[in-house]
Amino acid sequence: MWSSDIAILIYVALGTVVAQLLAGARFGFHRDELATLDDARHLAWGYIAYPPITPFLARLSLTFFGTSLPGFRFFASLAQATAVVLTGLMARELGGGRGAQLAAAVAAVPFCLASGALMQYVAFDYLFWVLTAYFVVRLLKFEDPRWWLAIGATIGLGMMTKYTMGFLVIGIVVGVLLTKTRRHLASKWLWMGVGLSTLVFLPNLMWQIQHHFIAFDFLRDIHERDVRWGRTKDFFPDQLKFTLLALPLALAGLYFYLVSKAGSRFRTLGWMYVVPLALFVLAKGRGYYLAAAYPMLYAAGGVW
Repeated sequence: MWSSDIAILIYVALGTVVAQLLAGARFGFHRDELATLDDARHLAWGYIAYPPITPFLARLSLTFFGTSLPGFRFFASLAQATAVVLTGLMARELGGGRGAQLAAAVAAVPFCLASGALMQYVAFDYLFWVLTAYFVVRLLKFEDPRWWLAIGATIGLGMMTKYTMGFLVIGIVVGVLLTKTRRHLASKWLWMGVGLSTLVFLPNLMWQIQHHFIAFDFLRDIHERDVRWGRTKDFFPDQLKFTLLALPLALAGLYFYLVSKAGSRFRTLGWMYVVPLALFVLAKGRGYYLAAAYPMLYAAGGVW
């Protein structure tokens, strides 16, 4: 039964990859992709505009596919397709049947198609947020503290992709402190996970130190430009745009985590959405920054 359910999720995800491959050659390189393309030819542990994961994957694309547009974007589309499968699997772990899993996965498809269309860090940042949420679901479901190692590794990779992963980390910390998950504070596995995430992120941190945290100066300037140009003023309308027609499903998922008795074991995940939402609003972030927090809500919404 489960194998057939997973197969359906994989078919949905593969459909998005095929769509990206068919459409990928219809549009030229985006200007941000050109920057990634150039950085991919000069691999380092850090760059002014972003951490090193995206240029590294771009280098793999160049190695396997040359400068073919569909090939250059393949890993971005694959990352998004993986996130679609993980969204359905989260619904499964939360107790949802085939219908709940399919509803959650399909709800994740529109942003998947948009984000996977370009070779940018957005696609990989999204994947690591979703993968972190999936591991948290596994942790809370099975009460096996060893899942903190997987969570820590994924957080480290997320920080090596885009620094907004830090907002999700704050959400996890708040969720742990405000729920019964705080009993894990006494577990060595949680602190080993913290150590692992730090170890994974350490090369980029050392690069930042060596270059006087130049990336943060750049990001501050970009943020000030976005605020000045009004790119952050539509944060809440953007949530409707990026969830498309799935916002009611997301709201149902938030209710499941924070209010319903059935979701009480998974309260931490509710805070993993609410806290980044609040922080992005206070920091005047752009609307798409929060997009990666919705798959865990789709999964719970499908179950509820």
